[in-house]
Amino acid sequence: MHSASIDHSQRRAVMRVYAVYRLLLASALFFIFIYGFSQSVLGSTAPGIYSLISFAYLAFSLLALFQHLLTSRHYHDTGLFFEFFIDIGCIMLMSYCSASADSGLASLLMVSISAASMTLPARLCLSLASLATISAIAEVAANTLYERVETQQFVVAGMMGMAYFSTAIAIRYLSQRIISAQQLAERRRSDLERLSQINQSIVQRMQTGIVVMSRSGRIKLCNAAAAELLQVPYQRRPDSLYAPPQITALTAPGSSLSKIIQLQPSGVELHVNIAQLDQDNDEDFLLYIENISKINQRAQNLKLASLGRFTASIAHEIRNPLSAISHAAQLLAEGPHLDDGDARFVGIIQNHAKRMDDIVKNVLELSRGRLPKPEAFALMPWLQRFCRDWHSIHQGQIQLLTDDSQCSNDTVNVDQSQLNQILSNITENGIRHSLAEADTAVIRYRLSNGISGGVTLDIIDNGPGISQDNQDKIFEPFFTTESQGNGLGLYLCRELCLANQIAISYRREPSGDSCFRLQFAHPQRSAFPD
Repeated sequence: MHSASIDHSQRRAVMRVYAVYRLLLASALFFIFIYGFSQSVLGSTAPGIYSLISFAYLAFSLLALFQHLLTSRHYHDTGLFFEFFIDIGCIMLMSYCSASADSGLASLLMVSISAASMTLPARLCLSLASLATISAIAEVAANTLYERVETQQFVVAGMMGMAYFSTAIAIRYLSQRIISAQQLAERRRSDLERLSQINQSIVQRMQTGIVVMSRSGRIKLCNAAAAELLQVPYQRRPDSLYAPPQITALTAPGSSLSKIIQLQPSGVELHVNIAQLDQDNDEDFLLYIENISKINQRAQNLKLASLGRFTASIAHEIRNPLSAISHAAQLLAEGPHLDDGDARFVGIIQNHAKRMDDIVKNVLELSRGRLPKPEAFALMPWLQRFCRDWHSIHQGQIQLLTDDSQCSNDTVNVDQSQLNQILSNITENGIRHSLAEADTAVIRYRLSNGISGGVTLDIIDNGPGISQDNQDKIFEPFFTTESQGNGLGLYLCRELCLANQIAISYRREPSGDSCFRLQFAHPQRSAFPD
């Protein structure tokens, strides 16, 4: 149990220190005997045997030191016990070959027993203490037979044995206390590391952006959601990352601690809350950044529910007389005596009745809009199927082209049916306006990845585009530049994009072509529970 509880690195450290001590001790015992025979008591009774044992012990110490320094294998209790056994045997034999009472070599065994108590199980270190005690008594007994020592040395040997056992028990107790303290500290360290990892995982998985930033705008910590919202490269440990100027300006003295900003004219709105990390140090700030589109999505769901109840109550009141007007106009148009002037008026009635019916349908569809059911899928294969469907409808009139050369990851997490409706409205508008200017409508779908990893889809057509004055109004309900339009198509697109956390905007390409841009949220953070 002890060997399993002692850390391998701790045992190795103890044995390396002890191996150095053993080599120094063996060298001292050997060279003192070689160069100081006449003055030393070492080997005084059996110099031949002493020289042989001391040399063998020096060689063993040297080999053991190399083994402990050069190998990295785990220690076995049997091998360590054998090493300490050799120490006891060699030292006690050298003590026998010297004047036992005067050499003091037996006391050196307490160092060996101490090292054994720190590296071996209790039964083995006590066994070594027993062997050392027996060896000390046997040495005195052997010297007594040759009348080299007095019989009183048995008392000294017995006291030395008591010292061996006391040393073994005391060192083992202290080492156990140290090991327990180290294990407790290791468990606390592991718990702290695990809690830190859990906290890091929670922060990284939060849909709210978390940023620690200095007043100069240098980002010291940010999670992936913050990097996506701020459109900066995500770094787990930012080195030279700076926040956009709009964010840095919020830390100026006197600025509001809660503000809604927009990094780009067509970008998403961000709600930023700022707090100082330290009241005594106003240089570091903690920022909480939220995407307003999520709040708008909840508001949109409430608005749709209210609109649905209102529309359901009046839809039949509008459609019933509208159906009667359409039916009456159709009967008039089939009359045999209808002149051209009356036919033109009947056509106006039918066109506007149809337009009113389309408006009612769109409002009903918008008010009854179901909550999105997002699912992750690859956008490029989906786009290719979408283009094939439209090619089959408009054969020879359109060219639908896809480009994903700038996109390394085309995974999105949105409702496929609602995305189909969004792209159908935009594509239909692009085809209609392009055919009014050219013989063939060319629609390009270009995929790319933003800085934070979300997918950006550009829908580009060769039509005349939208004037600068009208670009801010195209997503408003009932706004249209056509006499036959109802102005709800792009408004419906915007509402569906909002429900799926897609930022939709209009822009001009450098070539002058018209472009609608859809910026998808990161697929791992786009799901939004109701």
